[in-house]
Formats: sequence, structure tokens, C-alpha cells
Amino acid sequence: MEYLLILNYESDAERKRIDYTIERWRNRVSIRKPKGAVVVLKGSESEFSDFIEDLFSRLELEPNESPEGKVEVYLLEKYKPVVEKKVRRLSYESTESLEIVRKFLDYLMAKLNASYEYSSGISKVYTAYTKKGQARIDVRIEKGEVTKITILIEGYGEVVDFLAGKVDYEIKTFLGRS
Repeated sequence: MEYLLILNYESDAERKRIDYTIERWRNRVSIRKPKGAVVVLKGSESEFSDFIEDLFSRLELEPNESPEGKVEVYLLEKYKPVVEKKVRRLSYESTESLEIVRKFLDYLMAKLNASYEYSSGISKVYTAYTKKGQARIDVRIEKGEVTKITILIEGYGEVVDFLAGKVDYEIKTFLGRS
């Protein structure tokens, strides 16, 4: 089975992560990154035929070279893969002050190379990039009789469990529970 993927990216860093993923998978599956243009044409068969004829008339071909050597055509059917986002929730309680817990969690996010994205009420949201992928980390701190820490880690693949393991180890060490 062959699949055509059209990968839209927002930045050069994201493009590099896509290229890195393709390279990692080259030994497992047949992957070809075509040179030239990828075009998705939506129209009737007659419009498609007219387009192909016009396109073939503009190709630079050697004598006896067929245009099919430069143009691959696939009939596409939209396919939506079923990949579920993973979410891990980690909850802790501490007798330390809100300020000490906040400083520790800021240190932990820096240690994980997590980039601060935004704050929302009692939450700070970060994005962490690892060799296992990218995940969103939502850090919530609430002060009551004890300081409650809730960490939500969301992403795809093994990065969620990988980061959850690191965060859990670091917080338990901080709390003296390792």
C-alpha cells in the first residue's frame, strides 16, 4: 500500500523534525521524497484530462522520452488515520510554600528544555521537544492547606510516557519520596 502525505509546516525547525522522522523510518519502510512539485487537483475527469494534456505540453523531454517518466499520477482517496492523543495526569501535594514549589517547577521545565507558551489562571503551559517527539505540559499549582501540583502532559506516541517518567521522578525527588 502506498500513501501520499502532504506535510505542512510552520517553521524551519518543524521541517527539520519532519526530515529527521523520515530519516529514522527509511530503514523500516520504503519512503521516497519526490523532487519537484506535489499538486492535489480536485475536479472532473475531463478537467483533469485537460490539465494533464496542458501540463505534458510544457514539459522538457528528450527525444523518445515519455512524459509519464516525469509525472506520476495517483488517484487519491482522503484517508484519516486513527491516532489518539495521549494524556497523562500527575498529581502531588506538598507542604512547601507556593513560592518554593513555583520556583522548583520553573527549574524543572527549564531542565526539560520546555518552552513557556502562555499562562491561564492558575496554569502555565509549556511545549517540550525531545527526540521522542513534542508534548504540551500544563502545570497547575493551587494553594490550600497544602500546595497541590497537577501536571497534564499531552502529545502523541511515546513522548508522553517518557516526559511523565522524568517529571514524576524529579517531583518525587523534590518532595523526598524517591
